[in-house]
Amino acid sequence: MTDPNDTAPPSPKFDPVRLEQLNVAKDYPMEPDDFEMLYKHNCYCEMAHINNKGYPIVTPMFYVIVDGFLYMSSIQKYRHKMHHLQRNPKISVSIHNDGSNVRRQKAILIIGQAETSTDDALMRKVHWAIIDKYWWELKDEAIRQSAFSAVHTPLRILIKVIPEKTMSWDLGKMVEAYEPGVWYGESYNMVKDLPWPTRSPKSRQDERGETR
Repeated sequence: MTDPNDTAPPSPKFDPVRLEQLNVAKDYPMEPDDFEMLYKHNCYCEMAHINNKGYPIVTPMFYVIVDGFLYMSSIQKYRHKMHHLQRNPKISVSIHNDGSNVRRQKAILIIGQAETSTDDALMRKVHWAIIDKYWWELKDEAIRQSAFSAVHTPLRILIKVIPEKTMSWDLGKMVEAYEPGVWYGESYNMVKDLPWPTRSPKSRQDERGETR
């Protein structure tokens, strides 16, 4: 039975002239509620920095929002991005959902400076936020403490993004088919019915040469 309160999503409109000339971030920014949901609750972001040869490097990163700022956690000494950011703190971060339909695609871009910190109190606050976000299913306090110990290690260092410019775009508005909300996991619908490659017995041999 159809709920009388349900309404069909608006049909997209495609105007090739307008689509060529628009400035998506200026003309079709996200609504504040949608922005806040995507900013705070997306699973990961793409962080861009400049390496020592001048190339832009983009890295997928877990992140949390603490006191309104975006934080990521990395490792000193063993992560090239930390050397790069400490030499050149220019940074940009992209956050986007995976709405498979263009009218449900929303994105945020933050351009600014990276500020690094090893302040223990701040690191504890951020690392607990990481545990709460990414290990939310852990209920036993002993296991939560164990997970925290695995994240809060001596060589850890925080990356705080100090925004200089923030922009967002809502592609649903671009095609005049805006829907409120943020969709996650829709990209699975694009691949769930694809056939999986057939594996030969040889490809299933383990390192002892035995077929399973």
